[in-house]
Amino acid sequence: MMATWHALSVVLPRPAVGPAGKALMALGATGLLEDVPSGTVVRYKQPWDKGRNPRPPSTVLLRAWFPAPPPEAAVRAALGGRDATWELQPDEDWNEGWKVHFQPVHISPRLVVAAPWHQVPGAVVIEPGNAFGTGEHRTTRSCLAAVDRYATPGGSCLDVGCGSGILALAAAHLGMRAFGTDIDPDAIVAARAAAVANQLPAQFETIALSGVQGRYDLVVANLYAEVIAELAPDLRRLAGGVLAFAGILSDRAHLVEAAMTGLTCIEKDEGEGWTALTYRVG
Repeated sequence: MMATWHALSVVLPRPAVGPAGKALMALGATGLLEDVPSGTVVRYKQPWDKGRNPRPPSTVLLRAWFPAPPPEAAVRAALGGRDATWELQPDEDWNEGWKVHFQPVHISPRLVVAAPWHQVPGAVVIEPGNAFGTGEHRTTRSCLAAVDRYATPGGSCLDVGCGSGILALAAAHLGMRAFGTDIDPDAIVAARAAAVANQLPAQFETIALSGVQGRYDLVVANLYAEVIAELAPDLRRLAGGVLAFAGILSDRAHLVEAAMTGLTCIEKDEGEGWTALTYRVG
């Protein structure tokens, strides 16, 4: 029989979080979690941003879990007289519970991405957590949709910054000769394992894009706009048909558009703060 926890939540000024947390632990809390209060805008330093890190929010949503609620007066004292909210929270099997967040991604009748436990016949199977790219994120879905639209059996596909290998594997699943590159060796290990698990002939290498030779019918890259712009000369050199990009924050799409001047933009998809751009070469 699973236990039921008494979960406390309280919004505190940031300097008060440390002392309050220690006091709650002294009252029997078995765990603490710092979260962002509802409605708070959090700013993060992106890889392309210069200067200091943005300041963290001035308030923190502190959560604590107790097997039984301590005396109310003691809790108020621990929180400096502030009121807290309580709720009963059933215990969870975390080893299995996290899996509900991953659902099969249906791109088209011929292209579905799923986790191993979904057991979807004919799906490209990706093990979540091995590397970025499970099909859940909008940017990955955008690139998968481009692969689905422009994959030609017998053609060639280059997946730049392949992560889990999902885009190259999708292309191989649709009959293309697929090659993926990434500067992260762990990503290449994950992608190769996924190729074996799916029995797909995609190849993956840790290699700089400048070292890749040949031309590819379809080049896909789910990368930051700044990275795409930096790699633009090699991306254009390697593209023999279609270039499909995602991972672009909408307010930075102009960087990619400038880097692809002279090519024909055949698709532009915007939503949720992201932009996907597809170009035809020649």
